[in-house]
Amino acid sequence: MVALDPQQDDEYIAVHGIPMTEEAFGQLIQAESPYRYELIGGIAYNMTGSSPKHSALSSRIDLLLSEQLGRRRPGHTHRDQYVAIPDRLSVVPDVVLTWNGGDWDDDAYAKPFKIRSPLIVVEVLSPSTEAYDRNEKFARYRRCPTLGVYILVSQMARYVEVYRKSSGWRQEVFIGMQIIHLEQLDLELSLAEIYDGILKESP
Repeated sequence: MVALDPQQDDEYIAVHGIPMTEEAFGQLIQAESPYRYELIGGIAYNMTGSSPKHSALSSRIDLLLSEQLGRRRPGHTHRDQYVAIPDRLSVVPDVVLTWNGGDWDDDAYAKPFKIRSPLIVVEVLSPSTEAYDRNEKFARYRRCPTLGVYILVSQMARYVEVYRKSSGWRQEVFIGMQIIHLEQLDLELSLAEIYDGILKESP
């Protein structure tokens, strides 16, 4: 078992991180905990803390997707859950949508629970982790054979990037009042709805 230094609280860990080996990090995330950590450049960070705008955008996208899914099963959206990456360390997306019943039934997999079949992954960009989200984290997600769409959402403007497996992960940019169509489950994300009341800027 890996124990974090009790003198280093979670706010400190979120901002400064703690140096850690991959082996030690693997042990850390095996423990049941209300916190979610990621190893970035050999430093473990607590990812459960976020800015109000970051949290609001994540919650809004989660709500928009889950409302469209309705009672269609086995589809579900998740926040603050580890995603298992084949042959790599697990990561924590801001929002993930799955279409596998096992990713809802926490008795289906070994503890601690990890999502095995991500279909759509959303990351809200932050200055401190943007490079990681665009590069290393994106590369890890692409190792998941079920992943079809990767979405990056700006906190600063109505600006969303979409990467689809079907197009070879080519970048698509959506701005202003545009609507993103996700063909996998015939879902839509309207930038007007995503950012409504969150950004003060005019479209």
